[in-house]
Amino acid sequence: MHSFPKHASLPVAPNRERWLQHAAAHLTRVFADKGVAVPPVQVSCSWPGGGSARKRIGECWPSRASRAGVNEIFISPVIEDSGKALSILAHELIHAADDCKHGHRAPFTKLAKRVGLEGKPTQCGMSEADRALHVALVEAVVGKFPHRAIDLSAGRKKQTTRMLKCACPCTAIWRMTQAVINMAEDGLHCPVCGSDEVVVGG
Repeated sequence: MHSFPKHASLPVAPNRERWLQHAAAHLTRVFADKGVAVPPVQVSCSWPGGGSARKRIGECWPSRASRAGVNEIFISPVIEDSGKALSILAHELIHAADDCKHGHRAPFTKLAKRVGLEGKPTQCGMSEADRALHVALVEAVVGKFPHRAIDLSAGRKKQTTRMLKCACPCTAIWRMTQAVINMAEDGLHCPVCGSDEVVVGG
């Protein structure tokens, strides 16, 4: 079992980046004991920059992409559970150990298995037992992950009225609701040239 030296202690309630950075330092020591060297990294709670925010919950960028010359790791703000955040972080630290050179191919998989990660290469993470152990060790020093999840659907207005595209051969384009279009008893006419060859849709 791993313990923390006194100089590594952080305040009981750090911000989420300090929590993740402390967790990364802890896992780096654990992985080193298993023969996997993780280079210095920066960890943040942030949206992924290389994919869908709904699908990608963790991301590691190669050192060449950072002006600081270190691997940059991002944990999605939809994650609030300490154990899940730690498991995702473990996965991304393996990418950092590989400096993102091999994606999820054999060299990555070999390192992931060496430190005990389980599951498909693209989704591998800590076992339930390892997750519980290391979450307890991290939380004993810095508490639970100080972040509450963001609901991706909450901040988006639901579209109640759809505006339909109306186009005329004369190149005039405008938009109207279906309700207004239905009011045109003799069909739509272009407001520019008067043509009745208006196409609705889109």
